[in-house]
This record gives sequence, C-alpha cells and structure tokens, in this order.
Amino acid sequence: MKKQSLLTIIFFALFYIAINFSSQAQTVYVTEGGKKYHMKNCSVVNTGKKGIELSEAKKQGYTACAVCKPDEKKGTAAEDPKKKTK
Repeated sequence: MKKQSLLTIIFFALFYIAINFSSQAQTVYVTEGGKKYHMKNCSVVNTGKKGIELSEAKKQGYTACAVCKPDEKKGTAAEDPKKKTK
C-alpha cells in the first residue's frame, strides 16, 4: 500500500512539473513581411499575424516590437503608449 501511495505522489509531482514547464513557452505574433514580433493585442499589427514561440521568432531573426514590448511582460501585453487612460 505504501508503495502505491508513493508512486501516486511521484506521478502527480511529475505531472505538475510537466504542466508548469510547458506553460513557460511564450507565444508572440509575427507578420509575413515584418521584422518584429508582437503581443497578441498589439495596436501596431492588426491583421495577417501568425503566432509562434518566442524562441522560434528569435531564431528567425525577429526582434521585439517597441510598442507592446513582448520581452518585458511575459504572457501579458504591456501598456500601449498610444492609448491614454483617464
């Protein structure tokens, strides 16, 4: 019985680690003719964007957008400086 409990705990621990590890990949968005990668809701690019992993975008030579700053905010969009809040 103890062996089964130990195996169950190990299984759930490995499952938890696998889920958290896989969620580390950040999706960014690129366009066919562009040279920058963006967050999903970046105001600079509204159409024709394709989601890829951040590491792949960097491998392909894309650099970060200066407006949405995808490297600064992992998983969330930065404030758009063009939009003013009251």
